[in-house]
Amino acid sequence: MKKTLTDPVSAATRDCAAMHPLLSGLAESALARLCADMRPGEGTGDALAILGDPCAAAMAYALCDEDDLAASLLVDDLLEAGVGVGDLCLEHLAPAARRLGDLWDRDRLPFTEVALASARIQAILRRLPAERGAASLHHARGAIFGAVPGEQHTLGVMMAADLFRRNGWDVSLLVGLSHDELLQRMMRDDRPVIGLSCSGDHSYPALRRLLAAMAKARPEVEILLSGQIVHAPERMADLPARVVPVPDMAAAEAEMARIGAALQGRRRARARPAARRASSAA
Repeated sequence: MKKTLTDPVSAATRDCAAMHPLLSGLAESALARLCADMRPGEGTGDALAILGDPCAAAMAYALCDEDDLAASLLVDDLLEAGVGVGDLCLEHLAPAARRLGDLWDRDRLPFTEVALASARIQAILRRLPAERGAASLHHARGAIFGAVPGEQHTLGVMMAADLFRRNGWDVSLLVGLSHDELLQRMMRDDRPVIGLSCSGDHSYPALRRLLAAMAKARPEVEILLSGQIVHAPERMADLPARVVPVPDMAAAEAEMARIGAALQGRRRARARPAARRASSAA
């Protein structure tokens, strides 16, 4: 396969790495530690606007590298440098995925490269270690995360599902399904939260159709909506069901925490009468 994502600097770097494998390894470790010390948004605003985040660029190149170990080695170095799993996903993998998606949208990168990078990110997510202090799934709350039918940008919702599973949520992930398939799965499942991803106008009609059906089938469910569509006020105002927009992961975590606390409160309220009856019977 002809590599499309190339430039003279990256070509020179590969030549240098071929001659000096030890130097290449040290450079990867140094880059990982540099990225671990950086905070998102640091740097000159004009430069970042033009060139983009260098750490996201490095991860994007690694994900599209001919050697499928390149991204895994960079991830390992980030973890060894002290980056947590959540930060790795939100500050490194997610920005790299957005960068690749933007290149695809602008016809600078073929779909085959983006699909390869997405598959590699999914493989990385499956092998990441559990975060310390993650809640046990035995006490998990339930949620369904899904992509709107026809949506091609599914990596974000996959990553969100993985992160919330690590935080103790019992998450069912539904992607690549038709309207009827998605609706049937959601109607059979009594989990109280549904998180949907819609990246833009091309999948907006499918979103409206799904929400209209859900408003009739499961009016009690909490629906969180993510993706580029939440930045279009006129589109959001025309939706046929109530949704909570979550423009980023921080907003999603806050809403899920709110819902989780409400669910726990309801369980405690239901448990109190049963406890009083048991006490009276004794």
